[in-house]
Amino acid sequence: MFRQIKNLLIFATCSFLSMSCSTPLKTLEGVPEVSPSDYASILNSKTKKLEVYDGLYNTLTVQATLLDSKFTEASLSHNARISQWDEQSYKEERSKKINKNAENTEFFVSLYTPEKKHSNLSKAKNLWKIFLEVNGQRYEGKATKVKLLLGEIQAFYYYHNRWSTPYVISFPIATALTENKPATLTFTGAIGSAQLKY
Repeated sequence: MFRQIKNLLIFATCSFLSMSCSTPLKTLEGVPEVSPSDYASILNSKTKKLEVYDGLYNTLTVQATLLDSKFTEASLSHNARISQWDEQSYKEERSKKINKNAENTEFFVSLYTPEKKHSNLSKAKNLWKIFLEVNGQRYEGKATKVKLLLGEIQAFYYYHNRWSTPYVISFPIATALTENKPATLTFTGAIGSAQLKY
């Protein structure tokens, strides 16, 4: 029941975002159509969440979306609809994503810790190590803080909130070598650890 309500809220949010454009939506040749509800479904399938508690005290909440080729295509279509891209803009953005995926595997991560200073993953000296384990190999990740407005982030990752910090975590292995394979994303540090299995 809760899952159905959650999915309805996601659909309503995505639908509102898609209808909020002042110009009529148009279909661009060569741009695959992904409806707001399909985008929400793909996002849910690529996202994992884990909450860590010390007794009743929440010490860590991690939500992470694997930015694999299926999600990337859906995200590009979603962005083309929201931003009203022309065909050339879509092709340019798609080319950038393909080039990035050829070298890296990325995750969008929304991280919450009660102490804000404990959630800074992008500083050279921080409390955390981040690893991706796939095919018996372990890769260390590099975090980049996402510097967009809350509403801009929530247009793509509805679960992100103002109490969490947004990051893109990048691992030095091509997306094609990690997608559709069992993988574990690990956050480990002085205040706790979390493993998200894909």
